[in-house]
Amino acid sequence: MQLPYLNIQTTNAKTGRHSERPPLTIKQHAPDLQIYQQHVDLIHISQRAAKLYIDQQQAFAESNLQTPLRLTGEIVAEAKRKYMDHLAKRRQQGDQMMKIENGRGGKVLSHLAKVNSESPPKQLVTVNMPRSAFSIKFHYEPGELTFSVPSNTIDIHVTRREPEITIPRWETKAYVKQKESIRFQAVGVSVNKEL
Repeated sequence: MQLPYLNIQTTNAKTGRHSERPPLTIKQHAPDLQIYQQHVDLIHISQRAAKLYIDQQQAFAESNLQTPLRLTGEIVAEAKRKYMDHLAKRRQQGDQMMKIENGRGGKVLSHLAKVNSESPPKQLVTVNMPRSAFSIKFHYEPGELTFSVPSNTIDIHVTRREPEITIPRWETKAYVKQKESIRFQAVGVSVNKEL
């Protein structure tokens, strides 16, 4: 004999998910950079001129181009020297003439007459003008060139810009793909539906 039983069929609910994940965006703008440095009138240049001194006084004196005072001094010195030479010559000749007493007077007088009447022989002398390389004196003072460059600092201004970060919202939506259900069925029994 077959006993009636109850057949139960169930269907589980099923859910689904739909996710949206937009990407993260980062924008970094370049900073505003301003650099300023003064470049006008920075270099100062000063110069001291070179000096050359030339002393030609000795060369001019050797060429007989002298100042009146120096020329007068040299003429006086030369006249004094010639005067002293003349005095010495006359004294010597006087001493020779005193020896006439000794009986040699004829020879002495003729000799002195000959010496005093003859001119000294002429000599040709060539000289360079100036007479030496060291007659002209040079003195040189070198010039000087000076640079002054002040160090001006550089003025830098930086305007910082923050990055733009965009983080969109991630969303996950859940939905029902299949609803749950349950069914009951009596098996093996005839049911009197007239009741």
